[in-house]
Amino acid sequence: MFEHEIAVNGQLLIYFSKVAKEIPEDSFFHPSVGHGHPPVWILGHLAIIAEMGQMKLGGSIAHPEWVPMFGPGSSDIIHQNDELNKQSMINVVKENYRQLRDLAAKADLPTISQPHNVALFEGTPIANVGHVITVILTSHFGFHLAQLSSCRRAAGFGPLF
Repeated sequence: MFEHEIAVNGQLLIYFSKVAKEIPEDSFFHPSVGHGHPPVWILGHLAIIAEMGQMKLGGSIAHPEWVPMFGPGSSDIIHQNDELNKQSMINVVKENYRQLRDLAAKADLPTISQPHNVALFEGTPIANVGHVITVILTSHFGFHLAQLSSCRRAAGFGPLF
């Protein structure tokens, strides 16, 4: 299942690797111009949403302490913390999406047809777990990747392509 979404997410992660490695360490906890999110929040948010997606497919949340910091509706004010360093956060994002893609590839129709129980999507065309996994692997990741790219460009780096 999710063959197309898995391919798109794999490509987004290639861009993610290029963008994230050039985010300056000294700006990691500071809000960016335009969208106002610090890079640490963007990475943490991507990571915890991937874990929430894993949970929908039978996995679990490996970083429950991140849900209030980075989950839906969280504040993007993150205080500097050695555990939340750039490279470890990059590694968690990559690993969480690898695990989500693996679970999505093995998902069965009864699982993905279940209601999603995500308040944000109530009353929208996003009606089931399969729809939520598609959003997480594609548009949600792409949206926040664009924010991260904005952080990179604000640091003075030119276009990647």
